Amino acid sequence: MPRTLGYHYVKSGYGLWLPGDDRGSWSQAWDEQIGFTEPHTLNPGDPARQRMAKERMKHEPVRLDAAMIDAVVGAIDRCASSSPWRLAAASTESTHMHLLITYSGLDIKRTVKWLAQETTKAVHRQTDHVGPVWCEGYWCSYVFDTAYWTNLVQYLQRHHLCRSESAKLYSFLAL
Repeated sequence: MPRTLGYHYVKSGYGLWLPGDDRGSWSQAWDEQIGFTEPHTLNPGDPARQRMAKERMKHEPVRLDAAMIDAVVGAIDRCASSSPWRLAAASTESTHMHLLITYSGLDIKRTVKWLAQETTKAVHRQTDHVGPVWCEGYWCSYVFDTAYWTNLVQYLQRHHLCRSESAKLYSFLAL
């Protein structure tokens, strides 16, 4: 069995990537009229499903402003400094964040849940934003290959360069 090097974790802002989105969606969704959408598979865009998801939203979609991004980055740094894992690369921007997290032996599902909670608390404490910050789910892949790990670091560097100046790129480590 290959050794786990770490995880690529992506979390989107609330309401920004709904079931039925044109880019496809990974969400598990059920509707009596149009049926079940398979979880953990990329489901095609569906305007009816997207409209229904928008109608169910209780808050406006969330785009992080510069102060919110700073709060998120600070919270992630605090979490990393008190954890056995480290960030190999990370990018936080107005619509989502990417974290490349080293393997630590901790349950990654609990770790990313904690990160989402801590970043949400930081946004609420340090800005005027109320309500949800992040979407319900997340995307997280396991990384086993050093070449893939290096490619992810480079991807996050390129990804960041293509984004707005308010985005934050930080904490690059070598394996």
